[in-house]
Amino acid sequence: MDRFECWDAVEKRLNSLTSPESISGLVFVEKVFEELGDPSRFPAVHIAGTNGKGSTAACLDSMLRAAGYRTALYTSPHLTCLGERLLVDGQMLSCEKWLDALERVDAVLKKLPEVRLGYFQALTAAAFWLIEQEKVDAAVIETGLGGRLDATNILRRPLLSVITPLGMDHMHLLGNSLSEIAAEKFGIVKPGGKALYCGGETALNEQFRSRCAEVDAAGEIFSERCRVAGVQTSLDGNCFTYAGPQGTRRCFVRLAGLHQPENASLALRALEMISDRLPVGAGAMEKGLAEVSWPGRMEVMHRNPDVILDGAHNPHGTAALIRSLKALYGDRPLSFVYTSMADKDYAASLALYARAFPQARLFCVELEGAQRCESAEILARTAAAFSWGGEPLAVKDPLTALQTAVALGNPVILCGSLYFIGTVRRRIKDDGWL
Repeated sequence: MDRFECWDAVEKRLNSLTSPESISGLVFVEKVFEELGDPSRFPAVHIAGTNGKGSTAACLDSMLRAAGYRTALYTSPHLTCLGERLLVDGQMLSCEKWLDALERVDAVLKKLPEVRLGYFQALTAAAFWLIEQEKVDAAVIETGLGGRLDATNILRRPLLSVITPLGMDHMHLLGNSLSEIAAEKFGIVKPGGKALYCGGETALNEQFRSRCAEVDAAGEIFSERCRVAGVQTSLDGNCFTYAGPQGTRRCFVRLAGLHQPENASLALRALEMISDRLPVGAGAMEKGLAEVSWPGRMEVMHRNPDVILDGAHNPHGTAALIRSLKALYGDRPLSFVYTSMADKDYAASLALYARAFPQARLFCVELEGAQRCESAEILARTAAAFSWGGEPLAVKDPLTALQTAVALGNPVILCGSLYFIGTVRRRIKDDGWL
């Protein structure tokens, strides 16, 4: 059995445990963990947000590992295989360990016939059981969606709850206003715990303070106490100055994207806030940021011309990607290879790209086998309402679009969906697409 067949077997076993119905809330999850054991036995930092939570989690995990701690990093979605969602000391666990964990979950479900779990709930139950078995010193846990009712919110006593930038996404589940979405994200702030919010609009800051007061949590707003300045950006990463309550330091983070100094600085402040439990020295912080990896986010796959993968899939993420591309390329012509899930606000994202890069070429593609993917024709027709450097093309096949874009000689940006980025990344690495 090769690597992908192995993970296909894990995926099939996971799917066999899940209900076809949409299962929300924590009632069933709590019953499962009553049998599996209290997940709060491992020290954890819990992270929610619309954008930046994965990068922040990766930075935090990398710095903790550089300090010598044994860590677990739980994120979603995966790009290539399910095993990427849980890394212990920076490495995937074996398929066999995952299958064993899923058998444990199955045994619990057989004891509790009234309990039904959704995909992410069953996955989280297995992942948290594995984290407990691996005897980690610290776990960095990213929510799957939202926060208040997310399966990861079974964590009752995290060392710290962190909320990254908020934006409009998953409105059909989280609400149609930033206030409603924030209420879901701020739901990870625990009674008597510590919380760190990156900061945003005044109304959101006040909403965060209200949540902390409601549950008697010690909350801090990053933007009110910390500062990020002197950013020098390149495709190799970012140099920046972080100034916080414990001093000022010049840093380098090995993540491309103009927004990454903010994510890295949020991780730095998070470490400072948990230093009573997990002290990390300045050298380990520097080493961790210099070595951090977060695939599929402003990831360079080829040079001359540059080919960049980025998972931006909502207007908030699109705006961040545009700022980074402007800093790198100015008004140079670019080529975008783009797809989107049908439930995303792709019209708003396409409008942002066209406005920022009116000379850009756009190639709309489809992700084979992804039922939620919008058709290339509809994407191109939507994009045609905006001004581009040429007529938006519905190419469908990602390889054909990529080869056509590369032949133009301009930087190529593949974006619009993390599922798409994961597929293309694997084909580039394993099948020689470039």
